Amino acid sequence: MGDCHYLDGNVKAEKMFAMTQELAKILGIESGRLRLEWISSAEGTRFAEVAREFTEQVKALGPSVLKQAA
Repeated sequence: MGDCHYLDGNVKAEKMFAMTQELAKILGIESGRLRLEWISSAEGTRFAEVAREFTEQVKALGPSVLKQAA
């Protein structure tokens, strides 16, 4: 059982994230465009900081290879 108060949601999320990483790899999408963070609903400030940091990280990568192919 996971550490989520919804029983095993975090365990399912981790498995889904791993599958998404594999799919992204197959599609040629950089791993830096995906991120999984455990943030409590009580951590609004941390959520905002992680969202800002991740947005900067993705912008620094430039356009996606998928967008370039279109």
